[in-house]
Amino acid sequence: MKHLTLDDIKIPRPDFESSNMPKGQMISLWLIEWVKHSLEHGIADIGDFIPSKYDLANYLDVSSATIQNSIRYVKNLGYFTSKQSSGTSIADFYSKDLNPENEDNSLYHGTIAEYKIKKIVLDYNVALNSAIPSIAELSHICDISKNTIRLALSNLALGGYLEKVRAKGNKYLWIYKKEFKLSKKELELNIKDENFTLKFQLIDKIQGYLEKTYKQGDKILPNKALSAMFEVSVKTINDAMKYLSSKKIILARRGQYGTIYLGSKNHKKDFISQEKKKINFNQDYTYSWQKTLEHLKKHIVQNYEQGDKLAPIRVLASILNVSPNTIRRALKAMLQNGALMSKAGKSGGIFIVEMPEIQDSYQWLALNPDAVKF
Repeated sequence: MKHLTLDDIKIPRPDFESSNMPKGQMISLWLIEWVKHSLEHGIADIGDFIPSKYDLANYLDVSSATIQNSIRYVKNLGYFTSKQSSGTSIADFYSKDLNPENEDNSLYHGTIAEYKIKKIVLDYNVALNSAIPSIAELSHICDISKNTIRLALSNLALGGYLEKVRAKGNKYLWIYKKEFKLSKKELELNIKDENFTLKFQLIDKIQGYLEKTYKQGDKILPNKALSAMFEVSVKTINDAMKYLSSKKIILARRGQYGTIYLGSKNHKKDFISQEKKKINFNQDYTYSWQKTLEHLKKHIVQNYEQGDKLAPIRVLASILNVSPNTIRRALKAMLQNGALMSKAGKSGGIFIVEMPEIQDSYQWLALNPDAVKF
């Protein structure tokens, strides 16, 4: 058992410029190819540790978060295993059946994302050759990170089920090309995944209720009342309402202003514009923690260095003047993208893996031309 170095990599680097495949997917396939090549040529053995993600990130000229997500994905496929404080080592994958379609293969995190994407497409009767929901929407509905959703979409594209096409500007759409079929293992998960199924059923029920009961601009019942009406938890209602908000079916307003029904598609934009002139609000349910996320990144950049341990959650909440739960959600987002790392134990805590990027802000100063001398 030894620690492999970058010198032990004997295959070419992935050529990111010659392919439209996402970098994360290319790196995942490259890692698998490298491991197989190293074992076949006696360069590595089962149990050997691979180079650190920082070394690999520098070697491939990508972020450590991208490397971390690719390693996690390959690990979920069974090629790697991780030991706390030791690193990532090559697993004995030759003794396992790594075919995701195999009925006896346990569902890893990436496969659950693939299953949920299939479920969304099937439940909403998305037509072939049509665009499926965006990565942000899928992440929101599935409660799975965007990076995991991207890898799942790329894997489904490899199977010919989806195709990534360029839309306007730098935006891309995922097109449904080949009909999804749930495997036996996924069907078993479908039966057990009552909360996920309930969310879809609930969205349809709420949307039908809104169409029959309200007119455009009407203020709808609060989520707590809807929870009692549909006999589900407030959290389940919140999740359903987030989706309806993202689809511009409702407009979520804070405090006493409540949530309104947007009505027909033809007048939504004009109506939203009029409402924004009346009151300063944000229609996104997740505004609070996303705004806190930017403040948290700025606080980290100004007060910490890479590798430092962050202050406790309650201290951060006090500094940023938000609730501990809001801080937890912002930290979770940074943990998922690899910017932070959580370590258990007496010496544990949340540590900075890489310094976050913060959005530049500018202030414009209006000047009276007559008062300015050149």
